[in-house]
Amino acid sequence: MADTEPDHSEPSQDPGRPGQPPAFNIPAVIVALAAAILAVQLVMSWSLSAGNSVHAMVLWLGAVRTGASADQFPPAPLFGLTPYVLHAFLHFGWMHTLVNLGALVAFGSAAARPFGAGLRGAAGFLGFYCACAVSGAVLSSLMHWGEASLMVGASTAVSGLVPAAGWAFGGPRLMWRLALPWLGVNAALALAEPFFQHSIAWEGHVGGILMGMAAYPLFLAISRPKARRA
Repeated sequence: MADTEPDHSEPSQDPGRPGQPPAFNIPAVIVALAAAILAVQLVMSWSLSAGNSVHAMVLWLGAVRTGASADQFPPAPLFGLTPYVLHAFLHFGWMHTLVNLGALVAFGSAAARPFGAGLRGAAGFLGFYCACAVSGAVLSSLMHWGEASLMVGASTAVSGLVPAAGWAFGGPRLMWRLALPWLGVNAALALAEPFFQHSIAWEGHVGGILMGMAAYPLFLAISRPKARRA
């Protein structure tokens, strides 16, 4: 997707501009995130047939809610802050789950590789992923302030991975080429929202995109090991 010609020399040592990765080489942190999302969805599916108590508890912990929807639950743990991260592990059904998992693997693998395979790199990527989720949840909550709304889904965080993949493999130029179309799609979703039977959390997408555009280079720089001086 980059504009430059393929480089057949040795791979660059700059972790922000890695060489072409092997096919199907999914970083371990992406595998772990995908496994966690699948596990939560299995619990959600099981809880619907086992009674409402488990299902309600999961929503209490992770669903971002405003207005009358918030009044149906007691405050979430950590002063009501847990949903701002945990919503990215919850989904409304398997189709919702699988669509977000596909995007997570595609864009997340590209965005995670420059962080490296070590624990520090995994922590840095997870920090960035959570920052995108929080940004999306905050914007969604602000846009629905005083209205009844309930939001779950990894698309807040995954939306931040779209510009991040551009940053990782093409710098700011490719970042804009990936981010602007996705922003345009969400602008169209906002305009078409009155015609949808079920609301799509375009506000959460936009919040994640903006965080991904602005914060990816910062998280990557913080997570890189410092070079030792001779």
